[in-house]
Amino acid sequence: MHVQMSAINNIWLRKRRSVVRRKSMTIGKDRMKLYLPSNQALDLAQKDQIQLVIEGHLYNVASASQHKGDQVAALRQFLIPSSIVTVIFFLFFLIRGQGMIALTGDFSISSMVTLLGVSSGVISFAYYFVTWKKQGKANLEKVYWRNFPTLLFSFTIIILLGLMLSFYVISTLFVNLSLDLYLSTLLAFIFFAVVHYLMIHFVLILSPSVMTKLLVFVIVGGVLFAMITNNQEEWWQVHLSFLGSNQAASSWQFNITLILSALLMIALIDYIFVSLKETFPKHVGASLLRILLTVTAVSLGLVGYFPADGPGNMPLYHNKAAEMLVIMIIVMIVGVKWLLPKVTREFQLISYAIGTILVVITALFMMGNYITLTGFELVAFCLAFSWLMLLLQNLEKSVMPPVPVYEVNIHYAD
Repeated sequence: MHVQMSAINNIWLRKRRSVVRRKSMTIGKDRMKLYLPSNQALDLAQKDQIQLVIEGHLYNVASASQHKGDQVAALRQFLIPSSIVTVIFFLFFLIRGQGMIALTGDFSISSMVTLLGVSSGVISFAYYFVTWKKQGKANLEKVYWRNFPTLLFSFTIIILLGLMLSFYVISTLFVNLSLDLYLSTLLAFIFFAVVHYLMIHFVLILSPSVMTKLLVFVIVGGVLFAMITNNQEEWWQVHLSFLGSNQAASSWQFNITLILSALLMIALIDYIFVSLKETFPKHVGASLLRILLTVTAVSLGLVGYFPADGPGNMPLYHNKAAEMLVIMIIVMIVGVKWLLPKVTREFQLISYAIGTILVVITALFMMGNYITLTGFELVAFCLAFSWLMLLLQNLEKSVMPPVPVYEVNIHYAD
């Protein structure tokens, strides 16, 4: 095996005096001799990669041939599809005879990059997910096939929102920008390469923690984007739900963010609680917590599905879903001690502190004009969402297997 510098897996090593087996490694200008136990003692295969911790610095031990193979595969995996869609982009505008291509608008750089980037990015994600799932890739073992449609839809929206936000920023910085065919193609290739690389990278690292971070990115990014695009509408003088109303500019972005977040949350809950059931099969509180979290996720999605000013009973359904969302959060905060299989005192105190703050700001809002409706909604949303993320992280830790620690001896060569 050969030492690589990237940190990938979760097997930690520490220094020890016993010498069992010699390997060498180069870090910077220094050359080390690394003594490892046999493959059998470490329970490692030639393809495995492990982390080496030396006084806070992380190094990675891996098969040299495997690493080279991964590099070649990675280049093929995102360069080939990126090149193909770039050629399609180039030929499309060449056939149309467009010498100069506008950054935004109809038949523009942004419209074609968004169309080709979303479609090809989703195809790449689906192809590598299915391929590596069938091959039994370790990080995909507990990502169930029933979660695949949700993940695929989620990444479709993520690519779409990411490209839209990118071109919104660029068009704001460079008003009325137009580029010739070759510069436009180069810019398109950069976007395509980033999209395909990220999609393949997400398949490689997909896990509960990644899904939690993705959930944070989606809901925070989506809400902020909705706020930015509705800046001229002065939405803050009405209420937060205005962002998803028919009066808002591109209200679908805010609503789809809530629906997408709900779907991601349901997939994450399913992922975590299947493992939690195996670890704590008789814990009644965990089963109840799963129901409460699922109802919370569904309520979040319904808030986005029913506009606050929609026709018929939609405003009523919107308000009822929002009320249910608040009730579920309060119930979980109050019952956190009994619902979680393993709960730390620190998390309990944080939960009760957040619950207390929610009660206080609710009282202040109901008593008078001390806090506006928008201010109340924003603070309550941030607190509730932050607590939900902390809860999901605690649940992840409950099902994580103990990290193996192997002791090795390291000598610097003369």
